[in-house]
Amino acid sequence: MKNSSRIIPRGPFKGKKIEFAPTTGIDKFRAISEDFMNKIFGLGLGEYLISDESSLYDFTGLDEMHLPDIHKKIQEIYNIDVSGIKSRNLLEIFKRIRDCKSGASC
Repeated sequence: MKNSSRIIPRGPFKGKKIEFAPTTGIDKFRAISEDFMNKIFGLGLGEYLISDESSLYDFTGLDEMHLPDIHKKIQEIYNIDVSGIKSRNLLEIFKRIRDCKSGASC
C-alpha cells in the first residue's frame, strides 16, 4: 500500500494519516482469539477487528454487556480470572488463556 493512500483526501480530517495498530501479537494467538471472540462476544471471523492494543473496553456495551458481565463469562468459559489485568488488553488475556491451557496455575 502506498503511503499516500493512507492519507485522508477530504472531510474534516483531510491530510491526516491513518495508521493501524500492529497485530503481530494477536496473529500468534489466532486460534485463541477466534474462539474467544466467538464464545465471549458471539462474533465470527470477519465481524471484528482487533489489534495488539485492543481491550475489553472496546467491546463493552456489545449486547449490553459490561466489564463485570464479560469477566464472569470469561471465568465460566475459560476458568480464569482476568479482572486483575488492569489494562483489559486482549493480548494479555489470550496469553493467560494459553498459559492455563498448558498447565500453568490460573
